[in-house]
Amino acid sequence: MSSDLTSSSQFSPISKNNRWSKGPAPAKDRLAQGYTIPEWHQTFTLSPTDQIFAIGSCFARNIEKALLLQKIKVTSANPNSDILELRTNLLTGLLNKYNPMSIHQELEWASGHKEFPENGFISLENQYIDPSLRNQSKKGDLDYVKHRQKLLQEHFSHYFTANCVIVTLGLTETWVDLETDIALAETPPPKLLKEYPSRFACKILSYGECEKIINAIYLLLSQYGKTKPRMIITVSPIPMERTVSGQDILVANLTSKSTLRAAAFAFAEKHAGVDYFPSYEAVTLAEPDIAWLHDRRTVKDGLVQEIMNKFIQAYELKAQ
Repeated sequence: MSSDLTSSSQFSPISKNNRWSKGPAPAKDRLAQGYTIPEWHQTFTLSPTDQIFAIGSCFARNIEKALLLQKIKVTSANPNSDILELRTNLLTGLLNKYNPMSIHQELEWASGHKEFPENGFISLENQYIDPSLRNQSKKGDLDYVKHRQKLLQEHFSHYFTANCVIVTLGLTETWVDLETDIALAETPPPKLLKEYPSRFACKILSYGECEKIINAIYLLLSQYGKTKPRMIITVSPIPMERTVSGQDILVANLTSKSTLRAAAFAFAEKHAGVDYFPSYEAVTLAEPDIAWLHDRRTVKDGLVQEIMNKFIQAYELKAQ
């Protein structure tokens, strides 16, 4: 028998929802209700007193808001400092990290595993920008951006003191500063590309690269975090805004999400204390009128709340 084959005993426990048309809860019936939150392989529970830190794409902000409504301590939503624009994170997504590389580098800096590059700040129009932040972040002189970067590292260091971290992956298309290897938060704005036409390039991460980076994110948590790190990993259902892949945006988005979803799920199955949570599936399998606002990118609050209610109940985060 081929050594590549996997015996049935090595799979996760058999789900009661393992049939499409028959059985006690067939998929066709659950989908006919308008939306369903798929069962997932849950391996641990939490406590209402636990500290949660969410990092990743804009859907991480949806998760934070839902948890805050339950009075759960979400340290990623409450930066210690009210200086600069950090307090606007929940409204603007200033701290969003859309691709796995940007999540990993942020945690390397926050842990002290690596230093933010000395030449990492980029001069533009007599001011400096921090390419690790979204384009809407404020520019300033060199002292300003250095001080803000220090505050950012202090903020992201709470990743390592949390009882559980939630990592939300957004997309695989990743812009990189070729001079510093910094993964940009977003596509460089036109003014920056015009000023530095050869400085930036876009990399589309493969499945293997995604799995490797996710593993590195977890290793940082294992090395610098609590004794028994727990992680919930998920994929944002929110589509990418634009693609540079040359493909139709519909194809590029599905390729990106599928790559991340496959890598995240495979990683979770291999590691104790890591769960894959199917928020991506819950939204994308729902009836469009239930899932999306008119732009077909913004998830309706009602569905987010239903997903998070299931999450809170399953992980025992609701106060008694």
